[in-house]
Formats: sequence, C-alpha cells, structure tokens
Amino acid sequence: MADSSSKNPMEFVTVALKANDGSIVASSLTSEKGAFELFTEGKGNYVLILSYVGYKTYQSTTLTVGANRVIDLGTIYLQAQASTLGEITITGKKALIVNMGDKLVYNASADIGNKGGSASDVLRKAPMVSVGANGEVKLRGNSNIKVLLNGMPSGILAKNLKEALKLIPSSAIESVEVITSPSAKYEAEGAAGVINIVTKKKMKGTNGSIDLSGGNLEQSMNGAVNLSSGKFAFGLTLNGSQERQRNVSMLERSSLAGGVKIGELIQRSDAIQKDKGVYGDFNVEFTPDSSQKVGLGISYWKGHWPQQASLYNLYTTGVERTEYNQKSYQNGNFGWVDFSLNYEKKFKRPEQNLRLVGNYGRSNDKSGYVTEQFRLDGGPHFREQSPNKGSGHDLSFQVDYGHPLSESGKQLIETGLRFARNESNSSFTVLNNHNNPGGPLQEVPFRSDRMAYFQNTLAAYLSFKLETPGGWGFRPGLRYESTHLGGNFAGPSPSFKATFGNFVPNMLITRKLNDQHDFKLNYTERIRRPWIWDLNPYVNASDPRNVSAGNPRLRPEVTRMLELAHSYNSPSGLALNSSIYGNANSNAIEQLSRVDSLGISYTTSQNIASNKRLGANVNIYMQLSNSWTMGTSAEIYHVWFSSSALNVKNDAIFYAYTLNSSYILPRGYTIQFSGDYSNGYVTLQGRNSADYSYSFSVQKELLDKKASLTLGVNNFLRSNFLQKSIATAPSFQSNSANRYYNRSLTLTFSWRFGSFRGTGKREDQAAGKQERPIREGTKPGRKF
Repeated sequence: MADSSSKNPMEFVTVALKANDGSIVASSLTSEKGAFELFTEGKGNYVLILSYVGYKTYQSTTLTVGANRVIDLGTIYLQAQASTLGEITITGKKALIVNMGDKLVYNASADIGNKGGSASDVLRKAPMVSVGANGEVKLRGNSNIKVLLNGMPSGILAKNLKEALKLIPSSAIESVEVITSPSAKYEAEGAAGVINIVTKKKMKGTNGSIDLSGGNLEQSMNGAVNLSSGKFAFGLTLNGSQERQRNVSMLERSSLAGGVKIGELIQRSDAIQKDKGVYGDFNVEFTPDSSQKVGLGISYWKGHWPQQASLYNLYTTGVERTEYNQKSYQNGNFGWVDFSLNYEKKFKRPEQNLRLVGNYGRSNDKSGYVTEQFRLDGGPHFREQSPNKGSGHDLSFQVDYGHPLSESGKQLIETGLRFARNESNSSFTVLNNHNNPGGPLQEVPFRSDRMAYFQNTLAAYLSFKLETPGGWGFRPGLRYESTHLGGNFAGPSPSFKATFGNFVPNMLITRKLNDQHDFKLNYTERIRRPWIWDLNPYVNASDPRNVSAGNPRLRPEVTRMLELAHSYNSPSGLALNSSIYGNANSNAIEQLSRVDSLGISYTTSQNIASNKRLGANVNIYMQLSNSWTMGTSAEIYHVWFSSSALNVKNDAIFYAYTLNSSYILPRGYTIQFSGDYSNGYVTLQGRNSADYSYSFSVQKELLDKKASLTLGVNNFLRSNFLQKSIATAPSFQSNSANRYYNRSLTLTFSWRFGSFRGTGKREDQAAGKQERPIREGTKPGRKF
C-alpha cells in the first residue's frame, strides 16, 4: 500500500476481503511498510476493499481463489481526497484497543471522552494502566515504568511525570501504546514496561484545530496548525491549562518501642493545589526525496504548582502533650526546553534503514516551602522556610541501523548505539527560628548545601527478526548499558560515585495459527536506575513530623519477566487479548519509613527488599452493532514483598477492571461511558484501599462535522473519593485516610479547519521506537 502522489508506504490502512454474499471473511491493517497478508480457508470469488480516512476507497476486480493458491497483488496506490473536513463522511468507528504484536494500542482519538482533560485522563483508559487519585501512574500495579512521547525519552516526563502529564491535552493524543515486551532497541529503564504516548499525526495541506475546555476543576486551551508545501512540512502546537485539586487527610500513628506504644500522633490537614502550565511544540520536516527525511523540533514546557495547606497536630506520650496548628505553603516552578534533530534514510532493500537522532534539553526549577506552627496556648510560634533552586542539562545521541538478511526482509538484523549525558545542579537552604521561637530566622548549616550531579549512560544493542514458514516469528536481542554517575557537595556531605553495567537480554517468540489466533511468548529483563530525587540527600521537613530525604548509596534494580499471551480476532469484530505473566526482583528500591522516640517519621529509599508478581489480564473489544462499541479489561495478580534485613514480609491479591462503551445516535450525537476500579495495592510496609473513577460524556457534531461540543461529567455521584492506607513496622503503626475532591463537569468546544490529506503514518523521531509486530510469515492455503 502506498500514497499515489508521494509513493510512501501507508500504515494502518483497513484491508477487508468480501465474499459474494457481502460478508467479510478476513480483515487486517497494513504494516509500517504498507504490507498486508490475508488468509481464507474456502475457495471462491472475492473482492478486496482498502479504506483510509482522507483517501478514495479502493475495490479490486473479482479475485478467484483456488486450492493452495497464493495471489500477489503487487503495490496498490490509494488516491487522496483533497477536501475540507466538512465534506468527509465517516462511517463506522476505529477499534479502541488494537493488538500490534509486541504491544497493545489504545486509540485515544476514537474516544469522545478524551475531548477534555489531560494525558493522565487518557492513560487511565489504556489497557493494564492505572492512574491513582494522587496522579501516580502504574502498569500492572507497578509504578516502575518508562514513559515516552512519540517514541522518544522526554526529560520533563522523566523528571516530573505527574505534573508533565497535566500539560499534554487529551485532545492532542492519537494513541497510547502499552509495551510489555520491548525489544533491545528500547532503553532498559522501566521494570514493568514502556508506555508510549503518540500525538496526532500531521496532515498534508493547510489545516488546524482549536479546543477550548472549561469546568469547575480544570480549564484548558489547545491549538494546532499544520502547513505543508512541496518538500517542507511545518507544525505548531500550543496549550495552556490550569487545574484545582483539594485533598483532606487524616493520620493516626502510634510510636512503638519493643512492641509497646510510647506515643501517639494525630494529624488532620486540608490542602489545595492550583496547577498552571503551558506547553508549546514547533517542528519542521524536510523530505528531499522519497528515501530521506530530516526533522527539527523545539518544545517548551512551563509549570507552576503552588500548594497551601492547614494542619492540626497533636502528639501525646505518657508525660508530654504537644498541640499546635500549622500553615504551610509549598511552591514548585519548572521550565524545560528541548531541541531535537533527526535524520532518516531508507535504502532500496526492504527493511534496510538508518536513523540518527540528537536531543538537547535544558531545565530550570525553583521550589521550596514555608511552614509556620502556632501553639494553641498563644506561645511563641515556630517558622521555617527552605528555598531550593536547580538547573539541568540533558544531551543524547542515538544511531540505529537495520539490515535485511534476505531479499524479502523477513530475516533482519538491527543494531544501534546511544549515549546520554545528564547534569543537574541544585542548591537548598533551610532557615528557621528553632533556637529562638518567635524570633528572626537563622540558617541551619547541616541542612543547607549545594549539589552537582551527573549521569553518563552508554548503550549498545543487537537484535534479530526471524520469520519462518508456518507462521513462526523469533526476535532475540541483547542490550548492554553502562552507567557512571556521581554527585559532589559544597558542604560537609560526602561525595558519591558509582559505576555499573547491565546486560539486558530479551526473547520474543510468536506463532500465528490463522487469521483469528496469535500466540506470544516473551522473556525480558529490565532495570531501574535510581533517579536524582532518590539520591539527593536534601531533607524535606515541610511537615516536621514527617521528614523525607534521598539516599546517595542506592544501586540499580533488575527485574526479570516471563509472559505468555494470546490474541483472538473474529470476523464479527470481537477482539480478545489475554496474557499470564510473572516477574521477580531481588534488589528492589523501596521507600522505607521509621519513627523515632519523639514520634517523628523519617522516610528514604533503600535496596532493601525483593518482590515477585504472578498475574493474568484480559482485554475485550466488541463491535455490538454499527453504532455501539464496548471495550473492557480485567486483571488479577498476586504480589509478594520480602526483606530479610528487616525481617518483614507482605503479600496480597489484587484485581482491577475497566469499562468503556460508546453509542452513536442520530442527528450527530454520541454518548460514552467509562469507568475503572482496582481494590488497591500493597507495599513492603503497608497497603492502600480501593481506587475508582467513572465518567459520562455526550458529544454533538456541529458545522457540518467540522466542530463538536462535548459535555463530560466525572465522578458525579459523590463530591469526593476516600482512600485509606495502613502501614506497620517495628517502630510504628499508622492509619491514614485521604479524601480527594474529584467531582467535575467539563464543556469542550472543538473546531477543525482547513483541507487535509493523510500522510499515512505518524513519523516518530525515535530510531526503532515505533516498532511493528513481527510478520508471521506464510501458511499453506490461499493467501493474499
């Protein structure tokens, strides 16, 4: 499959084989190279139909299929329809969940519930992904993940994932790829797997979009403009958003000594956070000929998330009572600019290609807190403030090369190198009047310092793709990553350095039985290097009763995972994907808390535990009628935590499920419902209760389908969501409850303007990051 004008191959073209009675006997999507294969068990006459939005539908002449006959149709060219958006009539609907071999793809653009909100709201609907009420993203219940943007590592996503996701508007997202069996091309980071957020592809011509969204908790504006002329294509995206969050919490904690309670802490707090952010992206593509492409991109992120909180504190022992009210203000400002340059060369032989990618990012951040304690008896109050400034530089270069070992390209060797240099400088100061309550603030020298941190990573990989007759596919690979990191301090804190290397093997075996059934067996190893906030010994004491700090002595953890998966696609439109998996980690980085004799909690990270998981998941998509679609997923897993050093064990069984359904009504109306539920999660020292959310949306198409108005309500049955947690250790027992005020109503207006022609594929900058499934080869019988 190729574009008739550019001759470029077209991906995701719908291919259907229709019998004389009008029934669809086989269907598929074209690969990245525009290739497709269809099988039919019966003899007879058939018609091949190819369709893609923005192109004229192709219908072949009658094809006569006999016994053991293979029909090669050569290259088919689709002609683009250069027309305005209002002149295009789209019937049917793209499947929400698609199995692409090594990943599951959630087609976010086909879900009207994504007209308002941010990337966090979109991820909540992706298979195997959960987003907690506190914004934490997990894959199969594990927060150790790698999140990419258009196949590329992003500095802002790595540094502050929760806040960065809020800056990506949901309306700008085309799909979310959930990759549990990444090949050696991918960075080894992310024990649970990789999540790739794919933004909407460029469209040829001059076109754009505007999305305006307003609600009681969140407001946003998003605009995009695309322009193509000759060999050049330009794209500009701008987004601004703000969000209000409220969290009311309660904590009851008993201090223990030898199993005997020696003190009790009661805290109640009410915190309000108001996030504001802007995001901009400008990119240029130059295509000198059909085999080469050069791209330049600039993106900018700016976030501001101040939080104000009031807290009541009561700590009692047998002889002492400490009671006060506290007010605190925490502030975070972060700016990030990223430059990217990439080059792609495709050779004449199938699958032979070369990609070069370079990135440079620069960040600046200011954060800190001010806290004041007021004694109930009117005595002198305590005040503390801690300003924190930082800056960073990220530089990376990557080269990837694919070389076919056969004329067909079914045997392929891929190799590449990547170098990354990350630098970060931060200064933190603490001032308080601890020694002179009510008096002026004085610097606390042992809690003030400057830190310079660096991390160098050099990686190389080798991967093979082998396809055999009978539908077998093999993808063995090996990646090596060498990491050298260190930190220096201006003050008395000792400097640290560490060097480590990791071989990361993987093996993927696929078997295609027929057009309906595919099997996959995957083994992979993944690592998690400690992040800078894990290593930074800066002590955060915004709540003096709950103190946290980093640990510069952390080492990387290695996770080994084995997965068996099956996919089924019926001609009626039913798609079922299921898997069972297990993983193990013997050197896990876990947060560990302890409470001293004064009732103060200290939290830091340590390589202190091992964990194991055994689970299963299933995803189902159903086309119930021409107007009604439904998708659902369910997962269950058992997790075990163990620390021989602490003599602590913890385990539990957890389950989660999601539901997403939409119905197309007459007169341009569409309704949609989605919801998700999980019964919580467990840690080494505790457990959290259930987490759930739900939403309902109604969309009305306007202006000859060039615009739409979408009304969405989220968590409308209650004003807040309550989540409880417990934690135990030899030095304490605690119970906490958090109320998240997340009931919201959003109204979104979307307008698409201009003329367009689809490019046929989303061009991602990452070399090899947008992988396609292994082609399963041939089988005896009739094939197209």
